[in-house]
Amino acid sequence: MIRLRWLAMVDLVNLQKAVEVENYALAAELRDEINKLEAESLAASANALVYENIQYAFHLGQKGRHKVFVYSGVICGMDPVCCISSSLRESACIDKLTRGSNQPFYQVYHILMHSLRQDEGHG
Repeated sequence: MIRLRWLAMVDLVNLQKAVEVENYALAAELRDEINKLEAESLAASANALVYENIQYAFHLGQKGRHKVFVYSGVICGMDPVCCISSSLRESACIDKLTRGSNQPFYQVYHILMHSLRQDEGHG
């Protein structure tokens, strides 16, 4: 976000120079670029608020069992909203979930219980 603001400031200086030398085509391009940067900065600020206010049900390192798919695992990462590509989101039917993609998503290290039981008997 700081980089976006810095780029906007550089473009503002260049915009002023373009107007001073009456290069209005360049001034229009710079104006459009500044508007784009400001929109990106606003979107980044909105995303930052999501991260600040999110309430997670689980925490890093917590062991658990998936409600639907009944596999065990350990939470190794979290996202405040679904961050996968739209094609993966579509194939995983994320939008069909009760709260859709606008909810916390967890990265889970799967524990293979069958393998663990076999190893326990051979110690």
